[in-house]
Amino acid sequence: MTADVTADAHAAGPEPRRWTWGRLAAVTLARALLVGLLGLAAWGALPAAAGWHPTTVSSGSMLPRLHVGDVAVSRPVGAHVPPLGSVLLFPDPDHPGHLRLHRFVRVDDAGLLVTRGDANGGDDSSPVPLGTVIGIGTLRVPWVALPIVWVRQGQWLPLALVVAGLALLLAVAASGRDRTFDEDDPEDPDGPEPERPGPDGAAGAAQSRPEVLAGRAARRRAGAAVVAALVLAALVADPAGAGFSSRTTTTASLATSPAATCASTVAGLGPYFYYRMDETSSTATAAADSSGNARTGVYSALGRTATTDRPCVNDTGGAMTFDGSRGSLGSPGLPNGMPTVLSLTVWFRTTTATGGKLIGFGSNQTGSSGTYDRHVYMANTGRVYFGVYANAVKTVSSTRAYNDGAWHLAVATLSSAGLRLYVDGALVGSDTTTTTAEPGSSSYMRVAYDNLSNWDATPTSFFFSGTLDDAAYFTSALTATQVQTLYAAAGR
Repeated sequence: MTADVTADAHAAGPEPRRWTWGRLAAVTLARALLVGLLGLAAWGALPAAAGWHPTTVSSGSMLPRLHVGDVAVSRPVGAHVPPLGSVLLFPDPDHPGHLRLHRFVRVDDAGLLVTRGDANGGDDSSPVPLGTVIGIGTLRVPWVALPIVWVRQGQWLPLALVVAGLALLLAVAASGRDRTFDEDDPEDPDGPEPERPGPDGAAGAAQSRPEVLAGRAARRRAGAAVVAALVLAALVADPAGAGFSSRTTTTASLATSPAATCASTVAGLGPYFYYRMDETSSTATAAADSSGNARTGVYSALGRTATTDRPCVNDTGGAMTFDGSRGSLGSPGLPNGMPTVLSLTVWFRTTTATGGKLIGFGSNQTGSSGTYDRHVYMANTGRVYFGVYANAVKTVSSTRAYNDGAWHLAVATLSSAGLRLYVDGALVGSDTTTTTAEPGSSSYMRVAYDNLSNWDATPTSFFFSGTLDDAAYFTSALTATQVQTLYAAAGR
C-alpha cells in the first residue's frame, strides 16, 4: 500500500513543474511587454520636460514613414533657418487651432517656407513664415498614441480590444505571487515565505494575510501607474496632421538628404567669379578662381592671414582673415562694366564695431575706387546693408546685428524684381521699386575693402576686420530656394 502511494506521488510529480514554469514564462513576458510600453511612453513624453514638443500624428499625409498614432517629438528651431528637407512642426495655416508636420522643400520669393507632405502630390497651398515654426522633427515613437486617436475618432472596437489586452497583461503580470500553492511543493517559486524562527527558536508563522493583501495592493498600484503613464504620453502629445522623415523606422533620429558641400553647391550654380580663399600663404597675392573660368584674383600684399577656420563643415580648405586696415581682394575686370543683373554671396565672421565692405563692385582693382556701387557692407552697429546708386543711394538692410563672432552667409541680388538681401538663408531686406543701378564702363569685384563714402550708415572703416570665405558673383539673380540651398550646404 505504501509503495503504491509513493509511485502515484512520483508519477504526479512532474506536472507541477511544467505548470509552474509555463506560468513563470507568461508572467515574465507580460511584465516585459508592460515595461516596453512604459519605456515607449516615457521616450515620447519626457522630452517635453526639456522644452521639446511631442505631437500625435493623426493623418497619413507623410506615409509610409510616419503612421497615424505615432508620437513625433520636435526640438526647438532656435534662431537658425532649418535645413532643406527637414520636417517642421508649425501651426496649420489652413486649419486654425491645429498643428501640421510637413517637410520643408523650398523658400518662395517672398521669403516664406514652402512645405509638403511626403504622401501628397504637391506643395502645401499656404507657405508659412519662419517665425511661426515651432520645431524640427527629431524623434518618432511608433503607435504609442493610437488609443488617443481612436478616442478622438470614435473607434471604440479597437480601443476596447487594446484595453482588454492591456488588462490581461496587467492581470498576468500581477499574478506572479498571488496564487496559493501547496506549502509542501518544492517547485513553487512563489510559495509562502518560509516560517521564521520565533524568539524561543521555534518556527514562526508563515506570511500573514495582511502582508499578502498589501503586496497585491502594491502590484495593483504599479499596474495603474503603467496605464497612467501610457495615457499621459498620448495626452501630452498635441495632435498634428502629418508625419516625418525619409529614413525613420522605429524610434530613431530623423535624417535629411546626404551632405552637400559649399564648394559643389556654389559651383553647380555657375558663378562668374568664385574665390574660396583656401590659400595657405598669407603673403602670396594670387587668389584662385574656383568657378572653372580661370579668372584669378589679386590679394593685397599685407593685411590678411590664412586660417583653417571655415563656415562649411563638409568642405576642405580654410578661409582668410582680414585685419581691417590693409587687407583686400580684387577680381579681374568685367568686360562689360557694371552688371545690371547680379548675385553676390560671401560668408563672414566678425566682432568688429567699425563696419567695412564685405563684397561689391568698384572702378579699381585695388585701392579706393572713384565709382563704387552694388555692394554689401556692414555698419558700425553690425547690421548688414546692400545698396546701389540709382540717381540716389538706395539700400536695404537687416534689422539685427551680425557682428556676434559667428559665421553668417550674406547674399544680395539685383534684378527686375528689385533689391533683395538674405542673411543665413532668410530674406532680411527687399525693395521692389529699385531695379537699376549706376552704370560704369569699368568694374572689378572687390572683397574686404573699397570706397563707401556717403552711403547709408557709413561705417568708420571701409576695410573689413574679420574672416571671409567663399566670395562669389553670379550673372543672374539667385532664387530664394537657391539661396536657402547655399546656406543649407554649410551643414550648420
